[in-house]
Amino acid sequence: MTAPVAESVVRLSWEGAVAVVTMDDPGGRNTFSSGLTSGLVDSVESAVADPRTRAVLVEGRPELFCAGGTQRELINFAQGNGSFDTDDFFRVFARCPLPVIASVQGHAIGGGLVLALYADFAVFSERSLYAANFMRYGFTPGMGATHLFPTRFGRELGTEMLFSARNYRGAELRERGAPVRVVRHTDVPAAARELARSVSGAPRASLELLKRELAAPLLADTGAAVAREAALHRTSFRLPEVLERIVAGYGDPVA
Repeated sequence: MTAPVAESVVRLSWEGAVAVVTMDDPGGRNTFSSGLTSGLVDSVESAVADPRTRAVLVEGRPELFCAGGTQRELINFAQGNGSFDTDDFFRVFARCPLPVIASVQGHAIGGGLVLALYADFAVFSERSLYAANFMRYGFTPGMGATHLFPTRFGRELGTEMLFSARNYRGAELRERGAPVRVVRHTDVPAAARELARSVSGAPRASLELLKRELAAPLLADTGAAVAREAALHRTSFRLPEVLERIVAGYGDPVA
């Protein structure tokens, strides 16, 4: 059973008790277009509304999980029109009342990687690229990244990722001791599905109780981080060179 959502850039299907949400927008390169963000939220809500669902698995395209914000969105922010804290769709996985597993087989860049880090579990590819590239364009990180990166990757590595804004292959994250699961590229979908099945055997009510308990601190901590980050953005996004960098350098997200 498959339900089309948001102009078909996000698909929802089921594999037993696991709802599978697939972000597939080749034209928009899996960036945060309105179709992808609204489709993502709608798909997760539809998955939760179905009584058979016990876990939600989210995946992107085989070579690109998500590339984060669109150039137009970032230009708007640099021009003072909106900010990362005006719509926190990116916390949809943390707000989901059921466990969420991110199958991050393809590259996850900037906000796309932050999105994945809000899942309860994530499986990464050893060959794909992962980056917190905010500072590459001269503005400070957003979306709760200042809390998530040190928490999920370890303080030293997570802080380095935020400051350097460089690309890290999954294999390097594993070699540097990041406490995340990294497997061969072709093994990511199967590993993520095995993980999803392993957490979907309990009664739904118990799954919801445990998710609520574990997600509450994350939502509180990232909510506070997003507010602090928004204050930083009021300075960093106004720097003249930031708009110049966004306009000149917003090319291939995996270059």
